Amino acid sequence: MYIENIINRINNANKSRSGFYFELLIQNLLKLHFSKQGKNFITDFQIGKIRLDGYIETGIDIYDGPIGFEIKYVHQMNCTMMNSMLKRFTELLHTSPIKYIIIIICLSPSIGVRYKEITNKSPKIIFWDNKKIDELIEENADAIESIVNSLFKLDIENEIRKSSDDWKKSRLDILNEIKKAYKKGNMSLLLGAGVSCSAGFPNWRTLLNSLYANFVNKVFNNDVVADETLQSITKKFIEINNSSTLAAARYLKAGLSQKDNDVHFITAVKKALYDSPKKPSPLMDAIINLCTPKRSGAKIKSVITYNFDDLVEEYLDKVKLEYKTIYKDEEQHDSDELPIYHVHGFISSRGDIEKDVSLIFSEEAYHKVYSEPYHWSNLVQLATLRENNCLMIGLSLSDPNLRRLLEIAAQKHSKNNRHYVFMQRLSNDNLIDEENKERIDIISANKIIQTHHVIQEMMMSSLGTNIIWFEDYDEIPKLLDSIKK
Repeated sequence: MYIENIINRINNANKSRSGFYFELLIQNLLKLHFSKQGKNFITDFQIGKIRLDGYIETGIDIYDGPIGFEIKYVHQMNCTMMNSMLKRFTELLHTSPIKYIIIIICLSPSIGVRYKEITNKSPKIIFWDNKKIDELIEENADAIESIVNSLFKLDIENEIRKSSDDWKKSRLDILNEIKKAYKKGNMSLLLGAGVSCSAGFPNWRTLLNSLYANFVNKVFNNDVVADETLQSITKKFIEINNSSTLAAARYLKAGLSQKDNDVHFITAVKKALYDSPKKPSPLMDAIINLCTPKRSGAKIKSVITYNFDDLVEEYLDKVKLEYKTIYKDEEQHDSDELPIYHVHGFISSRGDIEKDVSLIFSEEAYHKVYSEPYHWSNLVQLATLRENNCLMIGLSLSDPNLRRLLEIAAQKHSKNNRHYVFMQRLSNDNLIDEENKERIDIISANKIIQTHHVIQEMMMSSLGTNIIWFEDYDEIPKLLDSIKK
């Protein structure tokens, strides 16, 4: 088994983590290899401000110790990166007890020769390429298969060992990445139900609840149905159908109408949407603040919303920002207008309902869009995901169509995670009921929660998306405001 074959296996399993898995593979291979020689190979060794991927106090072969190791998985020749790394390690050799640095890079032979030419400038910096890695693999052939098969487990264990506050440090790094993308004006916002709920609009369950009440009144032809009975039956109906909200929506639409663009059905949805009292939304204020152009120009290229309501438009009107609401194929926007794409349909709170309004509301409508790759809403989402950095707010990312589009877009940009999504971290309070608290081992529960967060990050990384963790929803507006500063 040679390193190129192993890399192919890693890429097939999880391409977005291939670089990290290569590092894990080499670290564990070296740990095994040197343990046979009675030497202690230390991974992730911190010396000064530099983190080394490996460290050995004693010498190896013809090289005296201490020795530092750097492991790189490089897709292509990058002289700038290599020169920067050489400068950093040359300084480390002059200012620390380390006598040699061994750089291990998986490269094609032609690129490897060019890297060797660069590293030959410093005799204290040693270069190990594919040939040397293959030699190590052959010498440890009895264990290499086991190491490869355990990379996923090792990845999780490595993440769990991190400090409980490390996610906050990682969040700062992610926010700095978003700031750079924002300043370049190459960012789009994707808004979900959580955004509308922040302003008092009903969530999906409440919306279905209201439509069910409308349905019952229609069935009984306005016969008197006691409010308590209606509320009780409605609550049970939602509980029964909670496992499939789209199926529940299909059921209700069948009772209210046979068409997604039926005016009576859309009127019922409009009433359910806008009957609830609105409330101020710091989250919407922060979103509009991002959309407001700076002196150097607009920084948000477009907004995609999965909500039917006109909340975004209402807030944009307050700041007198030019925009164009787009909810069907033939609509276009001018260059000075911010496009607001309602990819699941649009119902304005103002004026009468338009005749050609159609909602992606029920299961059958969703299936239709899912099966039509050239549906305008799919094309808009895919183009946005491929061309822009996307910041997702108020989205649970449980929508299989959006996940499918993210995966398609990620195939083109597998080297970098270009998108970002806000997600709430779980805590013991989320998972442990008061009645069970005494019977639960808190340490084990914390480990399970940490594992959940790690797997969530891996899963989203495979979709080209970084998670911006938060604990309380009130944090999101502040985090959004920090992007524009």
